[in-house]
Amino acid sequence: MKKLIAALLVITLCAAYVPSLAEAADWPNGNINAIITHAAGGDTDYNARLLCRLVEKKLGVKLIPTNLTGSNGAIAMTEYKDAEPDGSAFVFTNTAALNGNEATGLVDYGYDAFEPVALFGKQAGENIIVAADSPYKNLSDLIKASQENPNTIKFGISTGGGVYIASVVLAIAGKAQFAAIEQGDAANRLTALLGGHVDATIAPYSVAKEYIEAGQIRSLCTLLHDSPSLIKDVPPARETLPELEVNTLYVVLAPKGTSPEIVKAFNAAILDVVNNDPEYKEAVESYNFQSPWALNVEDTLAELKTQRDLFMKFSQYMQ
Repeated sequence: MKKLIAALLVITLCAAYVPSLAEAADWPNGNINAIITHAAGGDTDYNARLLCRLVEKKLGVKLIPTNLTGSNGAIAMTEYKDAEPDGSAFVFTNTAALNGNEATGLVDYGYDAFEPVALFGKQAGENIIVAADSPYKNLSDLIKASQENPNTIKFGISTGGGVYIASVVLAIAGKAQFAAIEQGDAANRLTALLGGHVDATIAPYSVAKEYIEAGQIRSLCTLLHDSPSLIKDVPPARETLPELEVNTLYVVLAPKGTSPEIVKAFNAAILDVVNNDPEYKEAVESYNFQSPWALNVEDTLAELKTQRDLFMKFSQYMQ
């Protein structure tokens, strides 16, 4: 009797697992929707579209990018975290939005509400930027001026994510006293600075690069732990304010319940492009000022947890 029960249990378990394996074997069986959480023209959009264009050659199907923006990516992530887990749609976002939205209380879920597929790139680094004719030459100048003239320096931010966390760290640890103004995504924050609507803001170096090189904007510092190798003349903010550090990574997420086999298959295709495609290498180095980089599924989960834990340390000041 015991042997019969054990045999039946094995059969039941195997039967339960067969659909997952069959689903993965047939995947992909059609075009894939790539839901991008941020606006066209920004760094999240650029990195997602670059990866999609090259990965689709590996998978033999089209990856169709669609920008679904709003609330620092929360609108797209909330809609798709519980979507049909059949491998037909994935979310492309960044970790500052994913973990930051939870830390700020914008959403009540974290990365574990999805099936993370891969971390696949490092941002050029969020930079604190000012107009080229600004009197502020470095981060210390900016913070000191805000303390001497409280709430008069307009600082462009976005709700949730790394930019908002950085502004909170500036206020709590740096004792800066800015007039924080919501300006949306990086492209919109940059436009606000160029138009004189804010005195300072934060944007990825890759987004601001053209204007920095043209002499319209000055970068005071990067929020990365270390400056990217090609822009070492921009110092890390932590040299002035040790607590001010935001490393932004790009991530692909599948709806909760997606087959582990599909997740691993998509991860393998991503790793193949990141590690072996010369076109990807050239494009990502020239845009992100970082070498190609991606993690397997297990390491992706570990890195997401590490970043989440760091962001949650500031959550009490942001909710």
